[in-house]
Amino acid sequence: MGAYRREKWPTQSIFSLCLFCTLLILLSSCSQVAEENSIDAQEDIPDAQFVDIIRKEYREGKLSMQFSAQSASWYETDQRLEVEELSFITYNGDDGSVSASGDAEKAVFYEVSGDAEFSGYVHLQSAEGDASFESTKLSYKRSLDVFETPHDTEVLIKVGNQLLLAGNGLLFDVKQQYYHIQENVHGSVNQQDEVE
Repeated sequence: MGAYRREKWPTQSIFSLCLFCTLLILLSSCSQVAEENSIDAQEDIPDAQFVDIIRKEYREGKLSMQFSAQSASWYETDQRLEVEELSFITYNGDDGSVSASGDAEKAVFYEVSGDAEFSGYVHLQSAEGDASFESTKLSYKRSLDVFETPHDTEVLIKVGNQLLLAGNGLLFDVKQQYYHIQENVHGSVNQQDEVE
């Protein structure tokens, strides 16, 4: 059994912002590739490495997003960027307030496909509705515009400190604005049920 929800929900902005962060990192990383090694490089040796990365994005003169990473490695052969200790913050364009934030222990971005994988502790927090998402693995498939976790990976969705929904195996379709948790679904789909 799974849980579906087709109405607008605060966590949809979390996933959209994560996608936005992914695309910005991909665009910024490719212009910083170091010179190639004349000896055939092994696949596990990066072509370029970066430490203590901080980047700020502006729209119409206002700070729209900031991301940082402890380190990053670029692999030219498969156009892959591996990032350690990724954090990001997105800002509201109207008043400059924080709209969402997130972090992941590790992220891998694939330039050619636009896909991304997040692992370790993955946490996304939306200021809207105080909604958050936690997991240990999350992948993004650009061609489908879908976020998903493996079937055996636990997902926690909270509002404030209260569990809204949990289970194993999340599928979130950005275009269709719906999600599906595949197994072990529990929590409170309707928050008002718990208030009495």
